Amino acid sequence: MTTQYTRFTALSLLLLTVACQRIHLPFSRKLPTAGAITQEGLLTCFAPGTAVGGKPVWCETSAVWFDGSNLFFANDKDMPAGQSPVFTKSLATLDDSTRLPEYKPQQPFSNATKYEDFAQIPDQKFVLLSTAFDRVKPDGGWDSYNTILYWRKGDEQHPRVLSLGNSDRTSVSLRKPLAAALADDEYPGSLPYFKIEGLAATETKLLFGVREAGKAFDNFRHVDKIVAVSYTVAGDRIQLKNDWKVVADFKPETADEKLPRPLGLSSLEYDPARRCFWLLTSLEIKGQVDAYLWVISKNDLFANKPFRLIRTVNGEPLHFNHKAEDLTFLDKDRLLLIHDDDRFQTRVGRRVRQANQAAYTIVTVK
Repeated sequence: MTTQYTRFTALSLLLLTVACQRIHLPFSRKLPTAGAITQEGLLTCFAPGTAVGGKPVWCETSAVWFDGSNLFFANDKDMPAGQSPVFTKSLATLDDSTRLPEYKPQQPFSNATKYEDFAQIPDQKFVLLSTAFDRVKPDGGWDSYNTILYWRKGDEQHPRVLSLGNSDRTSVSLRKPLAAALADDEYPGSLPYFKIEGLAATETKLLFGVREAGKAFDNFRHVDKIVAVSYTVAGDRIQLKNDWKVVADFKPETADEKLPRPLGLSSLEYDPARRCFWLLTSLEIKGQVDAYLWVISKNDLFANKPFRLIRTVNGEPLHFNHKAEDLTFLDKDRLLLIHDDDRFQTRVGRRVRQANQAAYTIVTVK
């Protein structure tokens, strides 16, 4: 009797385990393969005619994050006094040109230059915002281009600087471990030049998406590399460990021979609901701009496997006719992409983008 009962219990547990796996596997592991553009518009970043030093300011918005009610944006250009490169607008008024955004006047936001990507840690307690890290001077004159700010969600009035020290005004101290991690056969020991355009956070890792790598800002190649480092949270501070390394080196052109070249990484985001990463690659060459959307599971990214290209229902690569720079999740199946079309007067329907505007796209994936 005891033996039969033991066998019955073991069999029941086995069947229950299999059933649970069958219930949860499709939700946790099935990644979207198709997407469609379901909305497009123009974001008004500031009043028409806004200028700095007598020159018109262009809205080159390259970072976006949705906090559940408001959208945060970051412009990669300096703004006049009294405004800020970081601002918010509600989702409901996103396309309303009569309502200007709310600017974030805190000094750390204005101290940093050339923002590129927002990120949020999976427990939603902290938000991060990174610059490009694409220039530096020995005298410290360009340290502002090397900054990652972070703050507790809802408390953007008190942003901190992420660095290897606790009182640094910029994150220039992160250049050394990043350059060492990106070293290769051509540049052993340390890579002289790189540009960061992606920032993502898992429960234990910060990931930096690298778009350019080489000798200098005018002598580089487009890349799609991802550097990871472990982090911990202690009170109100994020602290980095010392295990920097390249975890992914993706070649977009291998996914579809019809894709244009060169495609460089322009955004990286972690999706904790699906345990996957979303990637944007963009093109800017001879007056042409375009971008493509990719996805990969968390395990596959850390195994350096290729990203999967999101396609239309007809099987063609989904693309945007804009230089997509960042994305954020509006809900489980809708992504909002913000575009930095530089000074190109690209179109959204019949409307032509003006200097004080940025194009955006909402994509529904399945």
